[in-house]
Amino acid sequence: MDALRLVDEHLQQDPDELEIQMLRAECLIAIGRFETALELARQIRARAPQQDSAAELVRMLEENLSNPASTDRVATWRNWQSEVPQELLLRMQRSVHSYTYRGVQLVKDPFDLALYPLLLWRLRPGTIVEIGSKAGGSALYFGDLLTNFEISGEVHSYDVFPVEDVEHPLVRFHRGDGQHLDEVIDAETLAGWARPLLVVEDADHSYETSIAVLRFFDAHLQPGDWIVIEDGNLSDLYPALYPNGTSGPHRALREFLSGTDGRYRIAAELCDFFAYNATSNSNGFLERID
Repeated sequence: MDALRLVDEHLQQDPDELEIQMLRAECLIAIGRFETALELARQIRARAPQQDSAAELVRMLEENLSNPASTDRVATWRNWQSEVPQELLLRMQRSVHSYTYRGVQLVKDPFDLALYPLLLWRLRPGTIVEIGSKAGGSALYFGDLLTNFEISGEVHSYDVFPVEDVEHPLVRFHRGDGQHLDEVIDAETLAGWARPLLVVEDADHSYETSIAVLRFFDAHLQPGDWIVIEDGNLSDLYPALYPNGTSGPHRALREFLSGTDGRYRIAAELCDFFAYNATSNSNGFLERID
């Protein structure tokens, strides 16, 4: 900060000195003001296109600040593996089952605990439908996010063993099997849910459940709704059991997306936010677009 103050004092005397402007950009980078530094570097490049250092600084900052492409309509070209090393995935896997939120078990890895708030803030879902309640920590977490973000929504969480000891004003727990959702979610229920919908499939990680949930909601989702298939990264955790991306969720996603004629896109901006498929839900954040 002291260096930045000195630079700013100098620029008050000579605001057009390019070398000092470059020094200011470097000072901004040093204190984490990357976007401001990029804007300044672009201005310097425009004024002095022959200055290689400004062009290189723009290139570096644009590369580091850019978001992944967000228009992936098909899954065929995307690798199903994660860049996160298997050793780290295994260490996180051992820890997430001991993690609690407000005293309730919440089985989500650190990446997804950071990604879901981004999605909820952006989507502002009217209804979150969770398939697989576990101990209820995830539904509680979603309910608190809705409250904290002042989103007028609600959470409906379904499980074959419905949670009975977790309460939240925006959360309802129901009995339901992900492979037979038609038995518990009828047309009247669907019509009563506020949009947009966010469906989170986090049940038993089997192909049968994942594909059943995808097919059921495909008939009811509208453009702008989302569905998330969790825990495809079992392929990365246990490659000997699930070689070449063949975990149950991955198999279901591949099969489903190959037959939807571009109705969905894989949200790379979430899957790849921290690194390529740095999420338990690898290639599993889907937005309905058609």
